Amino acid sequence: MGDRSTEAGAPNWPDCGSEQVRVMLLGTFHMANPGLDEVNVDADDVLSERRQTELRELVDRLTEWEPQRLAVERRHHRSNEVNSHYREYRSGERAYDRAETLSTPHPDHSEPNTDCRSEVVQVGFRLADRLGHDSVAAVDEHPDRDRYSPDPFEEREFDTARKTPDTVADPAAREREYDRRLASSTVPEYLAWLNSGSRLRTNHEGMFDRGIRGADARFGSPVALAYWYDRNIRMVHHLWRTMDDDDSRVLLLVGSGHVRALGHLLTESPMFCPVSPLPYLPGER
Repeated sequence: MGDRSTEAGAPNWPDCGSEQVRVMLLGTFHMANPGLDEVNVDADDVLSERRQTELRELVDRLTEWEPQRLAVERRHHRSNEVNSHYREYRSGERAYDRAETLSTPHPDHSEPNTDCRSEVVQVGFRLADRLGHDSVAAVDEHPDRDRYSPDPFEEREFDTARKTPDTVADPAAREREYDRRLASSTVPEYLAWLNSGSRLRTNHEGMFDRGIRGADARFGSPVALAYWYDRNIRMVHHLWRTMDDDDSRVLLLVGSGHVRALGHLLTESPMFCPVSPLPYLPGER
């Protein structure tokens, strides 16, 4: 095992102290196509023979880092359900390359046969299984919307005046770019592109552009940003709660939109140090 993360060529990743827990932040697209984000990738079926071969290659690469714990973007209070499914895959009762009907612990999925295609199963479970882990850590949490006023998910008006040049990419154009890139790439290649510094920056630009320019007199758009950071702070908290005392390397698999926020929060948390996955992925095409 070798920690090659310092070779990523990304100066924003901090130098890790010897006593800090290294957290590899692997940003991903949502492989089951739930359509829950502002920019959604039209992913082809990851159960195809081509994509299954690529996913096995991805796991081969990530295994080299030897993470001691796999953390996934599923709600912490449903950890038992998540790990019940994980044990079924680990025992061979379920197969990674086969369509399975799961009683999904993801409340926003409407179809019970989609979760078997999710990155949680296809990357998180598969990697933990390869490493012989007994369980995975479910670290997500969606804060109670009733604590926020106004509702952070209500549509808001935005100030259309531009006091600075508009540099934010159009979401529809971004979706087309992401779709083209995925169609012409292997899964490891696509994740290398998705986790590049410029791509991670793009994910946050649109969110902050709208949040800061919100014209609602009730301060609605900044509330949406506060909710986003509240959620990510809770994820870091659950990461700490689910660790064992001797864990020194944790891989956190999340939607790529979370990576910049989590990278900042992990850097500010003295017990953690975020590291890049790029040294374990192919060079960008």
